[in-house]
Amino acid sequence: MATTYNVYRDGVKVASGLTAKSYTDTDLTPSTTYEYYVTAENEYGESDPSATVEVTTDAPHEPPAAPEGLASTAQTDTTADLEWS
Repeated sequence: MATTYNVYRDGVKVASGLTAKSYTDTDLTPSTTYEYYVTAENEYGESDPSATVEVTTDAPHEPPAAPEGLASTAQTDTTADLEWS
């Protein structure tokens, strides 16, 4: 009697047939709250849902500051050397 697990996000099944007791949900939206629960399942059916957990994804990371001090340090008829800080 093998038990597998199903993961639900906001009431929608996002994973099923899991044998591990862990799961990584991917392609989520930054700064968004999701509600998850898990069920167990075997040949006799699916269990009641676990307690729920709310997860809020991190805010998106800021891009780096623009490089400063761009300058040409040398050039030839076919090249340009650039430098910045």
